[in-house]
Amino acid sequence: MRFSRKAKRELSWILLFTSCVALLSILLFGDGGLIQLRKYRAELRDLQLENLDLRQQRSDYLQKIDKLKTDPYQWERIARERYNFALEGDIIVNLPDR
Repeated sequence: MRFSRKAKRELSWILLFTSCVALLSILLFGDGGLIQLRKYRAELRDLQLENLDLRQQRSDYLQKIDKLKTDPYQWERIARERYNFALEGDIIVNLPDR
């Protein structure tokens, strides 16, 4: 069976088009495709922001720990605020929460 030149050319174009569509589909929607890549980048960005927040919290906690180790007034302040401790002569007034 022999094909004419026109039929061969049309078949070549059809194969080329089909191959391009298949390749494009794989690039966009495959496991390692562009859509998945965008999701991974967004997730990475979110995790980096969360990591930055956690590092800042850690730094704040380390500063608080350092203050508690070095400043006795911090212990007094916590005892007064949380446990209603008072020095002799202090008057404690408890107001109801609103």
